Amino acid sequence: MKRVATLLILLVLTGCAGSPSPVIPPALLTDFEPALRVEQPWARRIGTGTAGHFLQLGPAYDRGQVFAAGRRGLVSAHEAATGDRIWRNDLQVPLSSGPHVAGDLVLVGGTAEIIALQRSDGTLRWRAPVSSESLGEPVRADDIVVARTIDGALYGLAAADGRRLWRVQQSVPLLSLRGQSAPLIAANAAIVGFANGRVAAYGLRDGALLWETTVVVPRGRTELERLADIDGHLALGEGVVFVAGYQGRVGAIALSNGRPLWSRDISSYQGLVTAGREIFVSDDEGNVWALAQHNGGTMWRQDGLRGRQLSTPVVQGDAVVVGDFNGWLHWLSREDGRFLARARVQDPHELFPISQVYDDPLRDVSEEHHVIAAPVVGDDMVFAYDKRGALGAFRVSNP
Repeated sequence: MKRVATLLILLVLTGCAGSPSPVIPPALLTDFEPALRVEQPWARRIGTGTAGHFLQLGPAYDRGQVFAAGRRGLVSAHEAATGDRIWRNDLQVPLSSGPHVAGDLVLVGGTAEIIALQRSDGTLRWRAPVSSESLGEPVRADDIVVARTIDGALYGLAAADGRRLWRVQQSVPLLSLRGQSAPLIAANAAIVGFANGRVAAYGLRDGALLWETTVVVPRGRTELERLADIDGHLALGEGVVFVAGYQGRVGAIALSNGRPLWSRDISSYQGLVTAGREIFVSDDEGNVWALAQHNGGTMWRQDGLRGRQLSTPVVQGDAVVVGDFNGWLHWLSREDGRFLARARVQDPHELFPISQVYDDPLRDVSEEHHVIAAPVVGDDMVFAYDKRGALGAFRVSNP
């Protein structure tokens, strides 16, 4: 029932712009002695953000620059160190995924198209029609762009002009969570998790099916109980793909043939990240786990953020960083999961020191503060984007 409750949270967030009403009460944020110093040197507004929509539009970092996009079509690039704007392009169409930056392209997904912009100045390079909305960011591998849509289609597009090279299709259940992971590119293949609980690998050049594995087996009598989405980020180890499914498992799959290696009964709709010999995952109840890559054994679990609807974790040095439903970023120790630091994404007009004293988490909650997309790391900085469109930069140092 707790997993069904989490789904209801997502439906509330998807359907309205009001405050979230978690069924699992959000954990109170308690005081602690920071082990890291976190400053927010700048923040910028990116259009109207994603308020009123459950979208994983998030920041992207590449070579000293950070990129972001808003739901209504505004895409912009900024100097990572200062926040100074390099360019902006108002596409004036709804956007639902991205940006992804690779080579000379900035890629975003929309209602029924994939759009490529010139990285240097934001000018339009091409637009490619697709069959439906794209919720997982398009990704580029050399001269091919791989994109997916909510109707179960996966496309291979020419990076030069957006021309369709191939298209494959997976079945989609009647009911699924609103979300999609980006394709994972490895070993000349695009690896994708689908809403039917399967993970499949397709050849980059021709879309040929290389292997397919069922990770989450739908169970239950109702469509709600049978949800088995693999919407979260996939991650790559040494010859191994790591995957997390909703109402299912976290598991390891051999990259070469899709053979399951191990699995754990941990449900997640956000996904996971790898670093060193570890996997870090946010589960659907708000716990953060550190697992051993070789067998999935628990190294630690942090339950102090339960009910706070966490983002996918990212790794910064010796810390794991997650965002929550009220705009807070939490730095946890990679070694044992203890809290190291905490900071909140602030609007450009409210950059002031934040007290380390935390009140009732529902007293100052707005759906617009939610950090849904995973933060990104660039050098000594972390960049996070909330639903109101505030892009915040955080510089981390020793106290």
